[in-house]
Amino acid sequence: MASFTIPCFALLLLLLISVSPLPTAASHRFDSGLDRGKKVGGWTEIPNAESNKEIRDLGRYSVNKYNHDLRGVAESPLAFSGVVSAGRQVVSGIKYWIRVATVDTLTGDPRFFDAVVVVRPWLRNSVRDLVSFSPSAA
Repeated sequence: MASFTIPCFALLLLLLISVSPLPTAASHRFDSGLDRGKKVGGWTEIPNAESNKEIRDLGRYSVNKYNHDLRGVAESPLAFSGVVSAGRQVVSGIKYWIRVATVDTLTGDPRFFDAVVVVRPWLRNSVRDLVSFSPSAA
């Protein structure tokens, strides 16, 4: 009887193992508690961007960088007026998309621009790079 019990036990164990769900590399998801259901690498809206000091500083930086490095000779300088909205994306640093409100310093007309700034906070002086600065479509 002992010889019959061992094969039955082994068969039962094998059956239980084959039926139980095992995590696979494709189905495993690391839950850090920080993603809150958002896609890794996706854009996240920044709430209250208009009053967020860091975002306002980045908006001001983008306008200053535009005035000093990108503005054509025939174009009027811009004055930073505020931030309309912003988003963030984690890449090799943090990429910020900022809709900036400006004022044309010669005409006084309001103008809106979309700026993309990458910040690398781990580098000395928190390096910032203006990636793009273009008139807003909306």
